[in-house]
This record gives sequence, C-alpha cells and structure tokens, in this order.
Amino acid sequence: GEHWVASFLSFIILLTAAGNFLLILLILTQRSLRNTSNYFLVSLFMSDLMVGLVVMPPAMLNQLYGRWVLQGDFCSLWSSFDVMCCSASILNLCVISLDRYLLIISPLKYKLRMTSCRALGLILAAWTLAALASFLPIKMGWHELEFEVASPNVTSRGEEDQCRLLVSLPYALVASCLTFFLPSAAISFTYCRILLAARKQAVQVASLTSSVATTTAHETTPQGPHAPSQPAAGSQGRRRFTNKHSKKALKASLTLGILLGMFFVAWLPFFITNMTQVAAPGGFL
Repeated sequence: GEHWVASFLSFIILLTAAGNFLLILLILTQRSLRNTSNYFLVSLFMSDLMVGLVVMPPAMLNQLYGRWVLQGDFCSLWSSFDVMCCSASILNLCVISLDRYLLIISPLKYKLRMTSCRALGLILAAWTLAALASFLPIKMGWHELEFEVASPNVTSRGEEDQCRLLVSLPYALVASCLTFFLPSAAISFTYCRILLAARKQAVQVASLTSSVATTTAHETTPQGPHAPSQPAAGSQGRRRFTNKHSKKALKASLTLGILLGMFFVAWLPFFITNMTQVAAPGGFL
C-alpha cells in the first residue's frame, strides 16, 4: 500500500515540476512567445515549479513516514518556502489579471504603459510581498502563538517530531488578507471590468458592421457602382481592428475566467479551513 502511495505522490511531483519547467522553456525558446505579457506567466510557472521541487518532496516524506524525518532546522525553512511559493502563485495570478485588464481596456496605449521594466517591477513586487509574508515573520517569530520566541516549529509527540507551522490569529489574518483575500478582490474586480469592456466592444462591432453595410448599400445604387469612398474605407479598417480586438478580448476574458475559477476552487476551501482552525485553540497553517 505504501509503495503505491509513494509512486503516486512521486508521479504528481514529477508531473508538476516537469510541466512547469517545459512551459517556462517553451516561452524562453520561442521568439514569438517572448513578450511582456508572458513574463508574468513565466513568474507564475516559476512559483509552481518551486512548489514541485522544494515544497512537495518534504510534504511527501511527511505523508509517508507520519513525522518530520529531515533535520529540525529545515522545518522553519520549508514552512517559509511553502507559504512564499503559494503566496507568490496567488499574487502572480493577480498581476496577470491586471495585465489582461490594461491590454483590453486600452490596447493602443498598452505597449507604452506596460514596458519590460514595469513588468519586471510588478513581478519583483509580487515576490517581495510573498517573501515578506513568509520568511520575515517566520524567521522573526512573529507568527508564533502568543508571540513566544522560544516556541519551536518542530513539536515532539513522544519520540516522533512533527513539523507544523503554529501561527497566531493576528498573523493568520494579516497573511491571509495580503496573500489571498485582497488579491482575490482585485482579480474579481478586474475580471468584471474586462467582461464589461468586452461586451461594450461587441456592441461597437455590431454598430460598425451595420454602418458599413448601409454605406455599401448606398454606393451600389442604380446610379452605378463606383470605387469606395475614403470614409467607407476608414469605416472598414475601423471595423476590422475593432472586430479583431473584440475577439482577442473575448479570448483573454475566457482564459482569465478559467484561471479565476480554478483559483477559487483550489484556494478558497484552504483559506476558510485555515482561518477556522486558527480561530480555534491549537490551530495551525
């Protein structure tokens, strides 16, 4: 039985690491994919890759042995990486939704606004916030119950050591707000705005299509057909651009909707359970 569990968990870890590594490699090697928007995807895949390489193997050992088999000093380091990688993954999704929002709301100004430096700045900000919510408070002991600096992360149950991140309610509230609830509100807001913008553009496409159809009908009257006038050509060009941009907006909003749905399905139960456990005596993250 344990061999099957070990094989299954190893397969999940390998699939997570290999999948994210291949996605990063694809974006880095394909010139057509090396654009500002995909910087954010590389950052997201990197956080998930770190989850697969750093966080999941010790978690698998915990599951198999029922105790912390590594050195006690590694417990707080592993816990810090766990919180940081998961927080970075959520914050990267937040930055991706902001990027999609800017692209759809003002496509012509997007390249001027979202430069490579600004994109890297947003990525750095996401990782910095994730690190500040994990490594800093855990290493300083701010996360601990009743702020007892001497309280160890590795708790002994007889002769078996358990690696559990015991946290205080203030830390759980602040960390959950910074890394989940506020980003969730930002993602939901930008997605609603994107849907409204896509709907507005669809209406514009419909009105431009009917306008061009009317203009063409007037030009092919019994008086004899003639070359399209400049305004008609301009209307057709505007219609093509708006139609193309509307399709891109629809595709982006659908992609973001799938990401948003997966995001809430994956993380909402965890954070709700975490908050209820921390509120109760003996809660842990």
